[in-house]
Amino acid sequence: MSFLNAIAKVPVAVFHWIASSKGQAVIQAGEAVAVSMFPQLAGLVGITNSWMQKIITTETIAAAAGAQDGTGTQKAAAVLAAIQPEIAKYFPAMSAEKIADANAHLVAFLNAFEAEVPAKTA
Repeated sequence: MSFLNAIAKVPVAVFHWIASSKGQAVIQAGEAVAVSMFPQLAGLVGITNSWMQKIITTETIAAAAGAQDGTGTQKAAAVLAAIQPEIAKYFPAMSAEKIADANAHLVAFLNAFEAEVPAKTA
């Protein structure tokens, strides 16, 4: 089961570690190493984080509404509308086609992570 599909089946508590101070420290340390090695990545790291958060938020809202499956086009449109101001700021010449392609790749990246659904306790 992919990470994004698991959102509908796993409680929000699964994201607890990522949102925790320890999880954020690990993520920020990794990003700091990448940016220190390649300073030109700073803007890209920021927009990628924001973009993935918008994808996860959109998936979470769709899952809560029971509309996670079969709504890919609508979810993509919502994410693209939310991220558009940031893209326009950092990449003003980027075409709509390339933006949609980048969105599809970020969704595929998140979906590549297999998420285990914990067994329900009796």
